[in-house]
Formats: sequence, structure tokens, C-alpha cells
Amino acid sequence: MEALDRHHLDPELFATKPDGATVPALAERLEAGDIAKVIYLGGDGTFADTAKGIILARERYGIDVPMGMLPMGTANDQGRSFGVRSGVKAIERNVEIIAEGIEQWLDVGRVSAYDSHGEVVLQDLWFDSWGVGLSAQILARRNRDRERVAKVPVFRRVYRDKAVYARAAFASYFRSLLGRSRFAAAVTVDGVCHEYKGCTDIVVKGTLLYGGDWIFAPESKPDDGKFEVIIMKRHADWVAATITAHKRNPVTADDLAVLGVRRAEIPSGKDIEVRIFRSPRIRKLYAQLDGEELFYCDHYRIENLFHYLRIIVPMDPHWV
Repeated sequence: MEALDRHHLDPELFATKPDGATVPALAERLEAGDIAKVIYLGGDGTFADTAKGIILARERYGIDVPMGMLPMGTANDQGRSFGVRSGVKAIERNVEIIAEGIEQWLDVGRVSAYDSHGEVVLQDLWFDSWGVGLSAQILARRNRDRERVAKVPVFRRVYRDKAVYARAAFASYFRSLLGRSRFAAAVTVDGVCHEYKGCTDIVVKGTLLYGGDWIFAPESKPDDGKFEVIIMKRHADWVAATITAHKRNPVTADDLAVLGVRRAEIPSGKDIEVRIFRSPRIRKLYAQLDGEELFYCDHYRIENLFHYLRIIVPMDPHWV
């Protein structure tokens, strides 16, 4: 608040609310029309609630404002995709970015989940990524571990953040090695159907960075009306992604040819349909939405909402 005051932004504190109440409450606050911009401070969940509140205010009251970012999350894919770092030490610079007021459009995803009868059982907006499979399973396992560790005062001080995530990733990856979480999928992108067997992961991306360090589609844009679809079919795909998709990757196409590895082809489009086919021995798969657990179904549709949110970015927005 002091940093915002120093830049003459006249800040008003708006605390988040539990049980999904933040979105309508923020929209109602914006109805007065006396707010120039809304700034979120927090992780992925706060980003999503703030963005949804802004969108609801536009749809309900015709009032549209841009969103500024003061990220506090670990990966911070949304902010870092545009050059906005996270953490307390980054606040001063991030407030300067907000004060400069340079805006960029962000495409927003709308996902609908269907039951076996074709009825919509869930619909939500997302701003960074949607996924099903191994990465979502890691997220779910991390959340369970975090809940258990929080009950042990001494242990929770050392076993936290990336340590919890690393354990969840190792356990989930080992399970996938045994073939216990592989599935088949039919992925239709703008009317073209792609069929895959032995999948471990499907991720649909809107922003550039994934997991803070990986860029699967370097030419993608967050405001081009398309989402990228990343399919992991074999464990060799994960190895190839580790080599080819790191954001500071020095490996050239010739290097990859020598290694016998090639960059995966990544389809992209506006309308994406995902149908999952799993064997009876797979009791459950997992889904995620912007790093939060999502109700799992075997059938999803994803729509790109073109230029649906205004965000405030640095003068020269690029990943960090």
C-alpha cells in the first residue's frame, strides 16, 4: 500500500473472501465506476478471482478496467510470461510497471466439462493453463502432502514448497512408469481430430511459460486467438521436453538430430475438444485449472475468448 501511495495511485484495500465470494463482491465494488484499475497480490487463485471479478463487472455492468500484477506465487507463469517477477523484493518494480500503465490483451479460456450423458456439469474460466493427467496428478498429490505436513509443526518448516512438489512429482512419475495412469485421447482442434494412445499428460496453454521454466511453443502469443495443445505420449516425450523446452535452452536443431530427439509438433486453435478413454484399471485421472485441482470428467470443451482481459505489463514485455 505504501509503494502504491508513493506512485500516487490512491490505493484502496479489497480483501479476498472465502467460498468463491470474491468474484461477485469485486464486481459489485467496480459497479460504482470510480476505480481505474484493479491490482491483485497473491498466487494463481487470487489472479483468477480478480480477473473473473473484472470480467463479471464488464458483463453485468458494462464497466471494464485493466488488471495489474503483484505476484507472490512460486511458479508465477502468468506474470513471468510478461516480465513481471514475484515476491516481496519485486514489489517496488512491479508497482512502477503498474504506474506506467501499459496494457496488453490476454485471451481467456472457457472450459466446459461433460458427464457421460453429454450434460454440462462444470464451466469455468482460466487464464494460464488447463490440463489432465500426470501434471494434474502431481498437483493433487502435492496438495494432499501439504495438508498432512501442515499438521506437524517441526517437519513443516523443512518439508515445504519445492520439496513437497518434488516428492509428489517423483511418486507420480514412478507410477506412470508402471503404466498405471496412461490413457488414450481424441483431441479435436478447430475441427481436426488427433488420436493418441499411451498418453500421460495433456496440457492446453494460454501464456508462454509452464512451471516457471518451460516454453513448449516459443512462437505462441497470449493474444492471438489460439491455445497450444501439448501432448505427452511416452516418457521419452518428457525427456525431450526437458532438453528442448527449457526457457534458456542452448540446444540447436542440429544438436537434437545428433541426440535422436526432435521437437514435438504442437497443434493450436480456438476451439478444442478433449475426450479421454481410460482402461477399467485406471480408477481415477486428475485435472487442473491454473494450478488448482479441477473436477475430473472424460470429456471437455475449451474455447478461446479472444482479447477478453486487459493486463498491465512492462514497456517491453518478455519472459523472465
